[in-house]
Amino acid sequence: MNEHRLKCFVAVYEQGSVSAAATRLHMTQPPLSILLRKLEDELGVTLFDRSGHRLVPTTTGELFYLRAKALLASLQTMRRELREAEQGARGSVRIGCATAASLFVMPDVMQALEADGLDITIHVQEGEAGHMLQRLRERGLDLVISRSEYATPELETRVILDEPLCLALPPQHPLAGRDRVRLRDLRGDRFLLHQSPLGTGISDMVLRACQNAGFVPNVVYWGGETLPMLLMAHRGLGVAFAPQSFGRLATGLPPLVALEGVQLRTHLNLAWPRQYPLTPTAARVRDLIVERFG
Repeated sequence: MNEHRLKCFVAVYEQGSVSAAATRLHMTQPPLSILLRKLEDELGVTLFDRSGHRLVPTTTGELFYLRAKALLASLQTMRRELREAEQGARGSVRIGCATAASLFVMPDVMQALEADGLDITIHVQEGEAGHMLQRLRERGLDLVISRSEYATPELETRVILDEPLCLALPPQHPLAGRDRVRLRDLRGDRFLLHQSPLGTGISDMVLRACQNAGFVPNVVYWGGETLPMLLMAHRGLGVAFAPQSFGRLATGLPPLVALEGVQLRTHLNLAWPRQYPLTPTAARVRDLIVERFG
C-alpha cells in the first residue's frame, strides 16, 4: 500500500464511480479498477460492494476511508514540517545562557520568533561558563551566550551586547547619590566581585583598574551571578559592579552609578562550534541573535 493507492481509493469513494474518479485523477478507467482490486487483495478485505450499478462502500470501506484521509493528511503535514525543519523554521534549539542573556536577550529572541511565525522551541540552560562551553563542545548545547571572553580555535564567537560597567553602592554609602564615582574613592570599601574561572571577565577589568588607581581592593565575596551581588550591595555588605542593562530591572536594587576617569565596558558573547555545522534551526536562531544584537 502506498500513497498513490490511497489517493485513488479516496477519489473513487468520494466520486462514487471508477469513471468519475479516473477523470479526477487524470487516468483511464481500467488501470484504476485494477489498482482497486490490488489494494483489496493487499489488505485482504472488500472495500466496495460491486453488485449494483454503483460502487457502494462496505462497512470496512467506510472505516478505511476515514483512516486513509487521516493518513494522507498526516503525510502532507509531515512533508510540510520536514520542509520547515530543512529551512530552519521548525525545531528546537538548546542555548546556554548567562543570567544577563536570559534577562536581556532571550525575551527579544522569543518575541522575534513569534512575530516571524516560526515554530521553534528554545531550551535554555543557565550555568557557569566553563560548564556550558564544555556542553557545547560535546554537542549538548547548540549555542552559548556568556560574558566571559575567550579565544579558542574550535569556537566561533560574536559580540552581541556591548555596554558600560557601572557601580552599585549601598544606600548608606558616603558617595551614594552621586552621578559618577572614582575608583580610588572606593579604596576602603569591601568589594563584591564576579569570579572568572574561564577567560577574562568583569573582575579582571575591575582589578586591573583598581591597580591602575593605586590600590588593591578588599574582595570579600566572589560570585558567579550579578543579581545576588546587587542585593548584597543593597544590604550594605559591599560595593558591586554590574553592566548598565541591569539598571532596567525592577526596584529593590541599588541604582547604578557611572565610573569616572575609567572606561570599563563589558559584553555578552555568542559562541557556536566551528568544527561541525549547526542544524538549520540553530543557525536561524544564531543569525536572528546576531542581526538583532551583533
